[in-house]
Amino acid sequence: MKCIICNSEKFSVLYRGKIRTGSFGQQSSHDQTVYKCDSCQSGFLPDAGFKYDTSEYRVEVEGVADFEAFQALHDREQDEKLSVLGSDNLRGKVIADIGCGGGSFLDLVCGMAHKTVAVEPCRNFHDGLSEKHLVYGHLSHALEDLEEQVDLAVSFAVIEHVDDPLSFLKEMRLLLKPGGKVLISTPNYDDWMLKFLPGVYESFFYRKAHQWYFNKASLQALASMSGYNSIEIIYKNRFDLSNALHWIRDHMPTGSGEIQLFDGLDGSYKHILEQTGQTDFIYAWLSV
Repeated sequence: MKCIICNSEKFSVLYRGKIRTGSFGQQSSHDQTVYKCDSCQSGFLPDAGFKYDTSEYRVEVEGVADFEAFQALHDREQDEKLSVLGSDNLRGKVIADIGCGGGSFLDLVCGMAHKTVAVEPCRNFHDGLSEKHLVYGHLSHALEDLEEQVDLAVSFAVIEHVDDPLSFLKEMRLLLKPGGKVLISTPNYDDWMLKFLPGVYESFFYRKAHQWYFNKASLQALASMSGYNSIEIIYKNRFDLSNALHWIRDHMPTGSGEIQLFDGLDGSYKHILEQTGQTDFIYAWLSV
């Protein structure tokens, strides 16, 4: 076995056990092994993957494949993306979202942007996306028309799904105009809950849908091999202290806001995790 990213043949085991196959509670029938490349530090699940050009993934993981239902589910996530992105450099820009789903992010920025480009493999979403955005099914197709024409390319929680992250980031780089930037996000395998609840939280975190697992070191190595000269890591914890306490007590997620008592502590809780790099999520700004 060779690492697809760096061709190393040296691996260690990042996790071995049951993994999530869909929503919470759906577990694999057999133990699975997530390997970590000893060279580039990327985690890899050999038996992962869905057919993303159909509705299979959306139904299996989210329970719905309807375009409007998807938007209702994901519209709430856009605040965090804007907090990382900022809104002061969007006007008049060409913005591409790779793996955009129902286009919630693009809908938010299209009023300021000169052009918005939706790249989404799920064909069921193309009609809805095409009402506002230029639509492509795959990144390689967009690259045929838009090489060196994009000011900002984003890809939120997508890189962990792709077959070849190195080729993926190289193609995103080729979209960029001189001075353009890429913003990606992905779960962080330095999440403190993985260390605090081994086995229990690990069997939720590692999942069939995710072929790849990254932290700061592995993203930096991947970006460098992909031809980017600069990488800035931003840590974000999406869930609050209430959710963490329920995990510890009940071994299950609740989402945020289940216990209002801890609202005043959430800022400190998230700040500590973000300062120490132990959040559940990680963003990376890439530039050439």
